[in-house]
Amino acid sequence: MPTAVAISGTGVVNNKLTLIEKDSTKLTATVTPDDAVSKNVTWSSSDESVAKVAADGTVTGVKAGTATITATTELGGVKAELPVTVEPMNAQNAAAADLDAAIAALKVPAAENLPLVAKGTKNGSAITWKSSDEKLITSTNEKYENKTTGADDPYRGAGIINRPAYGDGDSKPVTLTATASYNGGEKVTKTIEVTVKEKTRIAPDTGYAAVTFESDSNGGEKAWVASTEKNDFFTFKTRNNGQAVLTNDADTGGLRDMFVLRSHEGDKYYLIATDLKVSSMGWSQNQVNGSRKVEVYESTDMMNWTRTNGDGNGGITINTPNAGMTWAPEAYWDDDLNAYVVFFSSRMFTDDTRTTPVKNDKTGNSSYAQVRYAITRDFVNFTEPQMWQDTGYSRIDSTVRKIGGYYYRFTKNEQGGAAGDYITTGKSIFLERSKVLTAPTTEASPGQDPNTGWQLLEQALLPFEGPETIKLNKDDELNTKDDDGYILLSDNFAYRAFMTTGAELSKTTWDNPMTKRYPDFNNEKKPVKAEPGAQGYITQGANGGLPDKVRHGAFVNVPESVLKVTKSWTAANPTHIEAVDSTTKAVYNAGTRELTATVTAADKGTLAGSVKFSAGDWSKTVKLDAEGKATVTLPASVSGTVAVAYDGYTDGLVNPSDTTVDGIEQGKVDLAELNKQIAAAEALKESDYTADSWAKLAAALKTAKAALAAENQGEVDTAAADLKTAIEALQKAPTNPGEGDGDKGDGNKPTTPTTGDKTNVNKPGSALSNTGTAVLGLGGAVVALAIAGISLTLWRKRRA
Repeated sequence: MPTAVAISGTGVVNNKLTLIEKDSTKLTATVTPDDAVSKNVTWSSSDESVAKVAADGTVTGVKAGTATITATTELGGVKAELPVTVEPMNAQNAAAADLDAAIAALKVPAAENLPLVAKGTKNGSAITWKSSDEKLITSTNEKYENKTTGADDPYRGAGIINRPAYGDGDSKPVTLTATASYNGGEKVTKTIEVTVKEKTRIAPDTGYAAVTFESDSNGGEKAWVASTEKNDFFTFKTRNNGQAVLTNDADTGGLRDMFVLRSHEGDKYYLIATDLKVSSMGWSQNQVNGSRKVEVYESTDMMNWTRTNGDGNGGITINTPNAGMTWAPEAYWDDDLNAYVVFFSSRMFTDDTRTTPVKNDKTGNSSYAQVRYAITRDFVNFTEPQMWQDTGYSRIDSTVRKIGGYYYRFTKNEQGGAAGDYITTGKSIFLERSKVLTAPTTEASPGQDPNTGWQLLEQALLPFEGPETIKLNKDDELNTKDDDGYILLSDNFAYRAFMTTGAELSKTTWDNPMTKRYPDFNNEKKPVKAEPGAQGYITQGANGGLPDKVRHGAFVNVPESVLKVTKSWTAANPTHIEAVDSTTKAVYNAGTRELTATVTAADKGTLAGSVKFSAGDWSKTVKLDAEGKATVTLPASVSGTVAVAYDGYTDGLVNPSDTTVDGIEQGKVDLAELNKQIAAAEALKESDYTADSWAKLAAALKTAKAALAAENQGEVDTAAADLKTAIEALQKAPTNPGEGDGDKGDGNKPTTPTTGDKTNVNKPGSALSNTGTAVLGLGGAVVALAIAGISLTLWRKRRA
């Protein structure tokens, strides 16, 4: 039996809790002893008007005052009490609470754009963000203006990250300063440091994966994963020995209508699913009192999934209390918002009791499904949902694909018949397009301007429901030569596949529909041959070459490393991504003594890391460039065999590899240019130049002389070039005592003697002074006379 209970939680200090109005925190009751028969407790509040507590221990401040929260054990009635003080909301408290929530929402280090909200999620405070490095993370755009169509940016330009290149490592910490003001009141400022992760490794897609569910029956509302045997879309096989990979361990216990997309940065996959178990509640109640949550997971390999909000926390509430359901959630990247738009179908009610439905004034139905959307950057924090499609007729199961400058939207007409003047076929999939993903739709019409709204292109393009699209991999043999092949899919009580191209979809208009150009495009009784450029229904063996768990799901392109995991993974032996092999090759240029290593990965993906070149006591490590190459100039002393070794990278995604280069002969260093520059420098007089410029020359000269013993031609050439630069940069010393360094004409910056210019010393403004030139001339005359005298004496002796 329980003997004691202790209450803990964020904000609990000395067994007391202080909250601000509207603020919440989750409490935990710890029951002792550990082996108590039951550790369940019930929560209660002494004054619900001051502080209310939910069944899971979440306590919320309602108004200023005091109350006591009590946890009582299920067995034995053992109690623990926690005094709670609720302080009144004021501008400072409200702003501080909004800042705390905004900062707590940030996932660091950052691999995705950050949800730097412009409006506080608790109290609605105005928040601005300032970044210490705009090149890595953007600040709030103070000049942002709301859009005339589509969603306003909830981040107002803030939080867009620029990740360092793969191989450059994570960024230095960036300081984000957030300033909040509630209703124009006192400003509150807080900071957080954020590191931006380097970009991830990318490899070409060489296969496909799918996530689907099986049926409405008990045990069928789970997630199964299938993948292709090779780079051929019609070779799917269900993995994990035919068993489900993912089961909803919370909420309704069901998973349906799964959608998977690769993150915008390519690091992971997101899976979102309907929290629905028809086998338990049936259809009717699930549309009135259905879940307002979506089940959200993430994975790097399509098999090992964790909840984005942490395992054990259940789904994430994204819908409003007056929504009867949250069905078929999907997501797509919005290029304007730099965020994901998540959309789902809902039947709406007039209030939170969900007793009076929003009526369809066009058909007289009691209720109808419309499509809503929310915005997210991390699949944890979502904006309040907004209306996306409300035409007065039931719409569900939207999916989106961007081709060229347009978003193409496939949606099911859930009506049993017509849905307005243009959509006349019930229970079928129609096609629309727009340049603004979040533009609202209130009418299905070909006359809509696609620059500002959604233009209807074709009705009854595909049968029934659950439309999906996928672009064929570049090297899939069914793809077109210009890499434009697409597969359209629909769930007609089992998935059906239809081949087309992006060009053909782009040609589609109300007056020129796909089914006019290809009359049998959606005719399942007239399949076409699967080949590049095919237009129509494809069937390839059992299940049409598609997953055998046949109901509404999603299809995604995957690289070889992920495809391999899907094939090997089982619940009993969950595998993970393994490092791919690499190959290192090296080419030596004897003329330049340059040795270039080229590293390639078996999956043709990007590479990072370094190559170590070594021979005897000499070695040098060179970082790979973006093309997987590293080059070194061998010292003249290196000969024989040079070892070349790629070390892999810190992420462990590519295995090391190595090679050797044999037969390298010892090299010779060319000192001619270096000796020329040394001679030119030694011919100069220190007294003729300013102290600063001469000091630089002296340093360069010292380095140049040391380079005479160098075994590396590059070191010699650099020393010669640096010395030449120092000579040319010499500044002439003032000719008069006390003369400053001001502009004195040509005499201020003399033309210094250079190699090969022997007349330069006699030019005005030369490195030598005019007096020095005269002295040199007199000295030259004396030397000439002396030589002439010696020559005359010798001549006379020979004549004698």
